[in-house]
This record gives sequence, C-alpha cells and structure tokens, in this order.
Amino acid sequence: MYKALTLLASSALLLTAIGCDQSSSQQSNSVTKTEADPAPHAWLLTSEPAGAISITEAKSSVKEGDTVVIKGRIGGRHKPMNASSPVFTIVDLELPYCGQNADDGCPTPWDYCCETPETIGNNSATVQVVGDGEINPTSAGLEPLDVVILVGTVGPRPNDQVLTIQATGVYPSDG
Repeated sequence: MYKALTLLASSALLLTAIGCDQSSSQQSNSVTKTEADPAPHAWLLTSEPAGAISITEAKSSVKEGDTVVIKGRIGGRHKPMNASSPVFTIVDLELPYCGQNADDGCPTPWDYCCETPETIGNNSATVQVVGDGEINPTSAGLEPLDVVILVGTVGPRPNDQVLTIQATGVYPSDG
C-alpha cells in the first residue's frame, strides 16, 4: 500500500515538474480518440455518474477515505497510462490546456507547459485505476485531453494540494 501511495504522490509531483515536452513526435494540437478495445473493462463505466465536482472543489472539500465523483481532463503525458501502470493525471476543466488558443502553437497541449508548476499543481489530481482482475489501461481508448468522470476513493492527503483518487470507475465524457 505504501509503495502505491508513494507512486501516486510521485506522479502528482511529476506533472507539476513536467514543462513542455519538445522531444515529442506528436505535432498536432488536436488529439483524436481511438477506438476502445472491444474487451470489457470492469472499471470503464457505460453510463455517466451523477454529481461530479471539479478538482478544485474536491481539493477544498474532500478528505482521505471519502467516496467522490470528479470530472476533469486527462493531462500530463502523451500516453496517459501504460501496461505497467494504471496511473494518470487529470486537470480541472477551468484550466485551459496549451494549444486551446489557436495562437499558442503548442505541439504538446496535454502537458499544460504554458502554465506554471504551481498552477498545474493547484488544478490537478493523480488517479490510480483499481479494481478486481486484470487492469489493461492501454486498450481502454483513453487519450490525452479526454474529459473523464471518475468514481473512487480519496487517497492520503498529506496537504491540501495533494489529491489522489483510487478510481473504481472511469466514464469517458463528451465534455
């Protein structure tokens, strides 16, 4: 458990320290959703959970162990999750991503490099998908800048800026 919590906290700090990823081969300001693998994912919800709150609202009102429903945009990395780590970052929808303004010309909008690390930290949360059985995040079709609604439990909160969600459900939203 401690190792998983350390991983979550490290992921949150990683997003804060990211900056523009100039080495990325992705040069498009738009990210296209891919088709999800037809294999079912128990944690991938098929209906929208009610009562979602923003990340900033959650940071000011939830405590460790609370069950929450939170809405945010996937950010941080070009590949939000990989086969060895079902962990990703979400950013509050009120914080515009880089490239949202056509004049930005940002080749890596998902990393929010046009914002300060403090602003990113204040508006983001780390998500760990948890559940029974195998979690295969790479075939779920979740992409950077997708809007998602999460259902889960709030992890340890060593301070008001840290928000980790142990998600048992993820709903890909249209916005």
